[in-house]
Amino acid sequence: MKSIAMKNRVFWYAVIAMFMAGSFQVPAVADVVSTDQILMESQADAKRAELGSLLQRADVQQQLMNLGVDITDAQQRIDGMTDSELASAYDQLELLPAGEGAVGFVLGVLLIFILLDLAGVTNIFPGI
Repeated sequence: MKSIAMKNRVFWYAVIAMFMAGSFQVPAVADVVSTDQILMESQADAKRAELGSLLQRADVQQQLMNLGVDITDAQQRIDGMTDSELASAYDQLELLPAGEGAVGFVLGVLLIFILLDLAGVTNIFPGI
């Protein structure tokens, strides 16, 4: 009889503990997202996609291969760029005349890769 009473007591203590634990509320944290923030994020995604599509061109891929840069590493670097780095690279692309200077742009991106590798931020070129 004592074991049944003991089991009932444990059961009710467990039920009470569950109700008490369920009554605690964790405050929700949310920030207001402005239209400017959403617009900047969508523009950054569009710029990233355009730079990525530039890497799909055969002449750009050939130039990168001639310089010893793996295309997947370059794509990963573009995907990992901050918004300011992306805006800078995209602005340089916008300044190029149509049909000219794509190699110069690629060399500029390569220079950025090398500088970041020397600074220890990335490890794209293990031989440097």
